[in-house]
Amino acid sequence: MLKTICYISDSQRPNSLDDLSALYEKARENNSKCNITGILIYKSGNFLQVLEGEQETVDNTFERIALDSRHKNIFKVINTTIEQRIFQDYNFGFTVINKKEELQNLNEYLNWLKNADSVLANEVIAMVKNFIDTLRLNIK
Repeated sequence: MLKTICYISDSQRPNSLDDLSALYEKARENNSKCNITGILIYKSGNFLQVLEGEQETVDNTFERIALDSRHKNIFKVINTTIEQRIFQDYNFGFTVINKKEELQNLNEYLNWLKNADSVLANEVIAMVKNFIDTLRLNIK
């Protein structure tokens, strides 16, 4: 059974570009190994992440993230089973948004997804769009 978890959290400490790059690469590597799709967005000390995959794998991944000392104030916004992945076809499944071009590509993908007839997909899309709307002026 497939599941998605969408969470937001605060960074425990300020992150340099090198710190974020290392974090993004590790997240991409781990999620690829576990067949987890989704996105990870960082902005001004806050993370938004969507994880999609097999239920047990997603739950275990989230538990590991929740114990990570780099996060605090972790809040699950969505925690539910799903019929299909939302981000599977987006940029090889797991994407980290840290450049203006990536943000634009994600926005175009989300606009395309809006045409799908899925209430959950639309909830995730609205949440992600809301988060990235605050990013527009801050991503290079």
